[in-house]
Order: sequence, then structure tokens, then C-alpha cells
Amino acid sequence: MMLTRRTLGLTTLGLAVSATLAACSSTSQDEVTEEGKLALIVSDAGEAASEELSKAVQAFTKETKVEVDVKTVSDISQELARGITANPTVDVVTLSPAQLTSYAGSLHAWEKDSAAVKDAHPALLTSATRQGRISAAPRDVSTLALFINTSLWSAAGLSEANYPITWDQLGQVAATLTTDGVVGLALDASYERVGAFLVQGGGGLTSADGAQATASSEGSIAGLTEVKNLLSSGSAGWGADLPAGSAADAFGEGQAAMVVESEALVKTLADVYSGVSYTVVELPAGSGGKGTLQFPTFYGVVEASKHKADAVRLVEYLTAAERQVALAAAAGTVPAGKPAGETWKGEHADQAAFLAGVEYSQAVPSAAGVADVIAAFDNELPGLAGGDPAGILNSAQVNLQAVLS
Repeated sequence: MMLTRRTLGLTTLGLAVSATLAACSSTSQDEVTEEGKLALIVSDAGEAASEELSKAVQAFTKETKVEVDVKTVSDISQELARGITANPTVDVVTLSPAQLTSYAGSLHAWEKDSAAVKDAHPALLTSATRQGRISAAPRDVSTLALFINTSLWSAAGLSEANYPITWDQLGQVAATLTTDGVVGLALDASYERVGAFLVQGGGGLTSADGAQATASSEGSIAGLTEVKNLLSSGSAGWGADLPAGSAADAFGEGQAAMVVESEALVKTLADVYSGVSYTVVELPAGSGGKGTLQFPTFYGVVEASKHKADAVRLVEYLTAAERQVALAAAAGTVPAGKPAGETWKGEHADQAAFLAGVEYSQAVPSAAGVADVIAAFDNELPGLAGGDPAGILNSAQVNLQAVLS
């Protein structure tokens, strides 16, 4: 089974509702929200997430008497394009960072002490901020961590004491784990995986707030050079070059002893590769310290909503700690709030590395035009083992400066 970028959660996940409820009624994308009801627009994220959101919305309606019309759509951007107008048909919507960038000017700005955002991790509030305004309430997040095949690990004579916490240690264990037919570490050739190394070096394609191009910084070059060294040593390989065709599949099929992935892989391993024994640890620190990438989602309240007060109440209700825990668990993500995260960690101790990474995570840049720059960067990565990290990053720097200026 080939795992796609969408399967592994590289694109942002959304919550969904699949059934008509007593407290809220789902409509198709082309139907108009029932008169007087608050419209919550979400994207499909599977049955478990749908059911948990349904329960939360039902409870909100029971407590507040505010009826909510939940619409599950396949294309949030299309819905926003026609739903945020002078007479909006959308009141609350779940958003990816790129969608937030596009529509931030039409969304309610949250004060730092607002109930919906006051407990959110600072790194997520940075990602929710556009032009100095907190333009959405962080809902949940995925981060990257290191998956280790414990059977291959033990067979190589390694123990928990050998879990890598630095780049040097990562290189050492990757070399130890590499044998005929098994590569020590598998990576997919994309910024959404390799970018974690740039952040660990103290860089990234942009600054944490996405405002400044930092692709050619010393830290970014150090990070990409580390990836080049792993590849050229033979102890790491691109997923596309392995028989399985992707890093995650290679890990699941025993062709890679370690892989850098998000917690979406946890579900895939349970569903597709249930025979694999594994553990998840934080990514090793680099020359610039700890670093990982974040993939957050947000709740946005439409500024021109006729039901704005109730829309704000709904978001505050959904972001309360106990509901964040339940919603994130159902979606296979990490809660956005610190108190919720601590509760979640108590229930998902084996996934604690993903939560730990939120504190030092950095978002994938989402400014208009940056996607094309990242695509060009990704196109350069397959040849990195014999390529020039500084040259690749200098090209990205020039392109980013043109986009961000």
C-alpha cells in the first residue's frame, strides 16, 4: 500500500460531521445554512473525529440553546471564497495556515486573554498571528518525531540508552542499523520533513513568524548539510528510492529502522502495519538546539457574521481543555492548549514526543507565493547527496525574498 502525503497528514487535517444530529443539522456543500442557525464549516477527517465533534456541538446546543448547522465540505477554500462576503454564509470555519493567511483580514481578532487562546502554546499563537493580530484560535497540531523499529534496534545491540539526542548520535545509530536491505533512517524528500533539520540547525526557510527569509542562514545550511551527510554515508535514504516507495511504507515494511514522521503514522501502523513494534522519541537536537515542524489547524470566526457573539462562544466552548483532549484524541493530533496537552499526555504517554515538540516547533511558511518556492526546493532534494546545500538554499533565499518583499 503506497502511503500518500495526504494519508500521512502532511496536509492539514479537519474535523467532520457525518450525521444529522438533534442539536445540529449537516448540509451539503451547495445547500444554504438554515435560517437563524450558526454555520460551522469543517473538512472531513474520518468517522472518529466526526462523532466527537458531533457530541461536542450537541452539548454546546444543549447548554446554550444556540443551534449549529455543521457543514462538511471537501474544499474549505472554495467555501470561504464564496462564504465570506458582506452577507456571509459562514460563521465559524476550520483553517489551515495557508487558508488563514488568505482570509485573515475577514476574521475576528482574538485578544491574548480571550478564553479561546489564552492557554494555547506560544508557538501556535505565533502561527495564528497575521499582521500583528491573533486571527484565529489554535485548535490542534501535528508535529514530527522519530519513529524507531524496536525489533531492529534490539537486533543491532542497541538499548534505550542509545536513543539519539544529538545529530552525532543520530548518525552513529543510523550507521549501526544499516544492513543489507535495511537503511538506518528514511526520509521523504520534502521540506515538510527535511525542514525539521533546518530548524534544528537554528534556521528554517523563514523566521518563525514567516516574515523574513532565512533560507541561506548559517543554521539552515548546517541543517541541510547534516541531511546530505546522512544520505552520502549510506545510512539514510529517500523514501522514494526505497522499494516501498515512501519513507513511512519503508518503515512499515522493515526496510528502514527509523523514520521522521508525524503522529498520523501511529494510526497507519495500527491499521496497515500492525506487526511492527516501535517507539517514538523526540527528534535529536542539532547545532542550533531542538527543532521540529508543526502542522496546526485553527478555528476562524468570520468578522461580518450575523451570529458573531454565538460564534465566539462556540469556539470558546470547543477550545475548552476537556473538549480539546477528546477532539484531538479522535483526530489523531495534539491539543493546542497547554492544560489540555498535559491531560492528553497522561492518556497517550507513548506519543508524548509529539507534544514535547510543540514548544520548539516552527510552522511551514504559508505566505502567498511561498508554496511555489517550497515546491522548487523539494525538486532539488532528490540530488542532495551529491549536491550543494548552500547553493540549494541560496536559490530558495532569492525566491523567498522576492515573495516576501
